[in-house]
Amino acid sequence: MEITDILKSQNLNLNGNLKQQIQAKDNKFQRLLDDNIAYKQSKPVKHEKIIDKRLMNACIEMESLFVSRMLKEMRKTVPEEKLIDGGYAEKIFEDMLYDEYSLNLSKTSNLGIANMLYKELSSK
Repeated sequence: MEITDILKSQNLNLNGNLKQQIQAKDNKFQRLLDDNIAYKQSKPVKHEKIIDKRLMNACIEMESLFVSRMLKEMRKTVPEEKLIDGGYAEKIFEDMLYDEYSLNLSKTSNLGIANMLYKELSSK
């Protein structure tokens, strides 16, 4: 018997052993999946609270008003430059810009004021 024949026979045994190990792991994984699915089906489903969209939008707008006021008060602390002052039109545009900033901040960030208002108002 040659060395290559011995190696081939050992390779076949290793491959057979490897296939059995993979099959055993596949069976174990399938059993875990089946157990998990059975557990989830037997578990009662919690019904989540339905969010009142109109109330939440009103709370977001209220938060937006607060943030807008805060931004305007912060702007007052910055000194005006007489050289590049835009006059009355710039002040109007700046107010509208801060209103948009505050609305976008309230919608996209999680400041928490709208959520607190919603929880307080929806409990009644």
